[in-house]
Amino acid sequence: MQETTTVNQLNQALNELLNAYDKLKYENKQINDKNTQLEDNISELEEKNSDLENQIASLSDTTKHNSTEIDTMLGRIKSILDTNNEDDSIEEEVEEVINNEIYNEPTEVVEEEVKPTEPSVSGNSNKEIDLGRMQSLLNGFN
Repeated sequence: MQETTTVNQLNQALNELLNAYDKLKYENKQINDKNTQLEDNISELEEKNSDLENQIASLSDTTKHNSTEIDTMLGRIKSILDTNNEDDSIEEEVEEVINNEIYNEPTEVVEEEVKPTEPSVSGNSNKEIDLGRMQSLLNGFN
C-alpha cells in the first residue's frame, strides 16, 4: 500500500505541477499579448510623436518666416512713416505756397527761390491760380 500512496502522492504532485505549468503558460500568453499591445501602442505613439515633431518644425519655420516678414514690413512701414514725416513738412510748405498763390499773399520758401510770376493761364485776374508757376514749385520740392 505504501507504493500506492507514493504513486498517488507523485500523481497528485505531477497534476499540481501540470496545473501550475498551464496556469503559468496562460499567464505568460496574457503577458505576451499585453506586451505586444504595449509595443503597438508605443509604435503608434512614436509615429504620432514624429508627426508632431514634424508639425512643430514646420510651424517653427513658418513662425520664423512670418516673423522675418513682419519685421521687414514693420521696417518698411517705419521708413515710409519716417519719410512721410519728412515729406509732411514739404507737403505743408507746398500747401502754404498754394494757399498763398490762391489768396495772392507773398510766399516765403526757404529751400527754393521763387520764380517771378508768369501771367495766369486765363489772364483774367491775379486771384486765379497760375498753374505753370504752381507746377514749377511742386517740381522743385520733389
